[in-house]
Formats: sequence, structure tokens, C-alpha cells
Amino acid sequence: MLGDFDLDFFDNGRRRRTALGSGWGVRFEDVPPVRGFRWNKGDRSFAGWYYAVTTGGHVGYESWLERDRLILLDSAPDVVGIASQPFWLHWREEGEKRRHAPDYFVRLADGRARVVNVRAEDDVDERTAEAFAATERVCSAVGWEFAHVGVPDPVFMANLRWLARYRHGRCGRESDVVERLVEVFREPHGLRAGAEEAGDVLRVLPALFHLLWAGTLRADLGGALLSSGTLVHTSDGPAVGRQQGDRIHGLLRPRRDTRGKGSQMRRLSRPATVGVGDRVRFAGQVRAALAVSARAVTLAEEDDSPREVPLAVLLGDESFEVLGSPVRMPLPPVSLLEALPEHAREKAL
Repeated sequence: MLGDFDLDFFDNGRRRRTALGSGWGVRFEDVPPVRGFRWNKGDRSFAGWYYAVTTGGHVGYESWLERDRLILLDSAPDVVGIASQPFWLHWREEGEKRRHAPDYFVRLADGRARVVNVRAEDDVDERTAEAFAATERVCSAVGWEFAHVGVPDPVFMANLRWLARYRHGRCGRESDVVERLVEVFREPHGLRAGAEEAGDVLRVLPALFHLLWAGTLRADLGGALLSSGTLVHTSDGPAVGRQQGDRIHGLLRPRRDTRGKGSQMRRLSRPATVGVGDRVRFAGQVRAALAVSARAVTLAEEDDSPREVPLAVLLGDESFEVLGSPVRMPLPPVSLLEALPEHAREKAL
């Protein structure tokens, strides 16, 4: 097995190709990518660089899905090293030359290594599946872990993207604010109420979000989007949300089948079209779409109050469906119109 595969990577700025048996001990978490990250007009994917506090540097990604996976890796307390596109894996299959560059090489705090391929289940064709299978065989032969990961939970991911804005250590450098927040949240508090008790909200909130990112404070990030009423407490309180290892950091492990007709992944991959005036089912209830943007849909609640729902949350809801094509709606009550943002008010009229 070790002689059937070659590793092709950069070593001190020079390209090096060696047999798997001779190269598997390289610290691949420190190597540069073997190929560039480019974005061409019209491409479905979007490439870029993510600043990881874990590494103190930028790590490349080739799609939003890979960017989300980087955020998840960066937030995982047991991850100490991350490299993107670390090497080309070369082998022959039925006489044909094959090669594959895994998306990420991850080093864990206990020294273990993990190779991660990121691809939505719907996008895994036969050739890709063969490449993933070959990579898994290689990992098994040299004692690395292997993971194929896809679309994460949309609510949890939306919350973590928000907290990632405050991942840098500078957000938590005011020690008096940090100490006060830890003191306040030793007893569970609503997010906004606790922030107000800790001091000036504009000064406190960046530190609060940083502590949630770092795990010093906890909240249920998978149950609902962060809001003023989200219950927050210190890490020595009951384990919820991202601190439940199997639920959150287990996203790196093999997942349950997501290819079914009603699966969340399929719904996210092929979203329905929602227009102003549509009747949609969300959270088990039928609601009217009052306004639609590229990121969110404003829905009418039962008490006629508007509610802006991020598009990822709407499409990720198990009960979501569009029940009817756009129709001319009667004008909403004046109180409802006044509560809408200006752009949404114009569309409702």
C-alpha cells in the first residue's frame, strides 16, 4: 500500500515528490497549498482566504462550503494546525494515472492528524467518490484520520459565522470587561440583559461574542439564531450547543445519510423560489412573505407582526415549502407597515 501512492508537496519552497512511505511524517499542517485559489466569473464556487486564529495566518478555501468548514475547524478547541490543499496524492487505478488534492490537513492537540474532504453529498460523482475512497485508504495505511464532510446545520453555522467576526484576540483584550462578563454570566442570563448588567453595551458586546467564540461563555447555538433573549452562561454551567462534542465537533466525523428526498442538504442545494405574496410553510405554520431579499425573507406572524428570517434558516427548516404562487395581497395593517424596514414597506405596497 505505501508504495502504491506518491505525495507531491512543497518543502522549504521547493516542489518535492516522494513515496507515501517516505513522506507521511512531514508536518503537512505547515506546508503551503499545492495549487492556487482562483475565482472566475460565472463559477459556482467562490475562492478566498480566511484568517484563522488557530494558525495566526490565512488559510485558503475554494467555496463557501469550505469557508464554513474552516470556521468550524478554527473554533474547535482540539485543532492546533490547519493547511489547505496540502499535497497531491498520486496513484494508478486500473492502469490510469490519478491524482487528488485533499481540501485540508488538520493537526489535533494530541498529535493525531486528520485529512478532510469537503463536498456536499449531491456533488459527489463517481470519480470524486473513487478519489475519496483512495484517500481514505491512504489515511488508514499511515494512521491518519479521514473525514468527508458536507453541509453543516444552517442555524448553528449562521451563529458561528456571526461569532467568527469576533474571533480575534483583540476583541477580548479588555480584561476588566471580560472579568465582569464572566462574573455576570456565572448565573444564566439573557444575552442583552447580561451585557447591560456588565456595562456599556457597545463596549461589552464584542467581548461577549469573543467569549462565546472561545467557549468561555456558552449558549445553545444550534437551537435558534442568537438574539437578545438567548440564554448565556459560563463554561462550568450545563453543557449546551457547541460544547457538546459529538453534536458540533462531531461534524468532522462520518455523517448520517443526507441524500433522501426530504433531506436538509437537498433542500439547501436546490432552494425553491420565494416571492413577495407567496404563502410558505415555516416552523410548521403557514405565513405570507412580505418582503424578499438576497439574504432574508420577511414573514407575517400570526399577530400581524413582521419577522425577518435569514434565507438559510428558512430553507433549512424541515417543514419549509412554497404553497402558492405570488398573488396580490391586501394591504397590511398600518401598524405592520410602520414596523417594516423602508425597503420592505415599499415592496409590501
